[in-house]
Amino acid sequence: MRNVGLRTWLLLVLALGFAAGRVPACAETRRVLHVSLYPYIPEPEAAALALKQGFERLHPDVIVDITFNANYYDPSPAAKGVLFEDADIHEVDVVFMRDFLALHRLQPPQIAGLDPQEPLARQAATYDGVVWGVPQWMCTDFLIYRSDQTALAGNHTLAGLARALGAEHGLLLDMSGEGQLGELYLSTLLAGSDTAPSALLANGAPEPDAAVVARFRQILALEPAGLGRNAAYGDIESFYARQFARRTGSAFVGYSEMTHELLDETAKSCRQQDRCVTADQVRVAGFPFADGKLRPTVWVDMFAIDAKVHGRTLTDARDFIRYAVSLPGYRRLLIPRPGDTPRYLLPATRTAFDDAMLQHAAPLTPQFRAIMEQGAVVAAPHLNATLHAAASRLDTALPKVH
Repeated sequence: MRNVGLRTWLLLVLALGFAAGRVPACAETRRVLHVSLYPYIPEPEAAALALKQGFERLHPDVIVDITFNANYYDPSPAAKGVLFEDADIHEVDVVFMRDFLALHRLQPPQIAGLDPQEPLARQAATYDGVVWGVPQWMCTDFLIYRSDQTALAGNHTLAGLARALGAEHGLLLDMSGEGQLGELYLSTLLAGSDTAPSALLANGAPEPDAAVVARFRQILALEPAGLGRNAAYGDIESFYARQFARRTGSAFVGYSEMTHELLDETAKSCRQQDRCVTADQVRVAGFPFADGKLRPTVWVDMFAIDAKVHGRTLTDARDFIRYAVSLPGYRRLLIPRPGDTPRYLLPATRTAFDDAMLQHAAPLTPQFRAIMEQGAVVAAPHLNATLHAAASRLDTALPKVH
């Protein structure tokens, strides 16, 4: 799940760009496979091209038509968000999985020969004993900090985090926007309760209690003045990671792929005298959404086959998914070209996580994995709408500025 902001216009341009010349005149003998990829990853257009080229080399009789949905998280039919888009393959955020099933939009993929999946990834793709998707990416929130801030390691309470940060108030965390606040709300609920994740939201979005609001205020107090609640900054998904790269703070909270954004800032925008954070200075820990307990929300993005797909198109869809989550497919996406920055996306298969080549390209991956394994997956009907409703109430309860 993502806090969607100003970047959506770019994704629309990319989608149109892929579509504009997608079926050449000589393609009458080639089949077209329509794939809607999850758009909110580092350099999505380059990732899409890598998948397209890699698959088409193995299957020259297929043209892969890749699009990005600029309205991905919009639940209204008129907006044609992911729930109502037209594609053979959808890449579904687990936040929408139950809604897809309620609309009877999917069929079980039934793909043989896949590498073993991470347990939480497989759980996200399974409902009532049936596997409905093939996970590609996993993510959760981490505390990413500078190596000189050794006191930040192993802090499992907000009080301990505050002592480690000291008077500089060096925590960077976006606490604006319904998407982001909804995620933080759910992770706070999960970490503070032993209740099964699905039961937490069984009756919709409750009014945020005083304890949740108080904790959010405590977190906000750890941030530098002017940050945290600024919606304009929150609309720029990489803003806080890039500020961290420039040493605005000692640590930031975000997904693993935000490591790509901070390293990209250092590599491409920093002067030597700026002393920006380098790869060897980055460390990772869990963020204490509740004191003494690490149980972050784990989000999973998975490939799913549209219910209408059949015949040769169904075979092509299964072949594409099998390639995309294979070790060669992951290596193509996660091993950067010389001089480029690793994407630091977390794969959904054990084979990819354990691969020495991928670990060499992104050496923090084992630490990210160990923290994520302590989390939980939540899937419930109307989960996206429920979280947005809860976030709206939280937003009114928090100060507008910090």
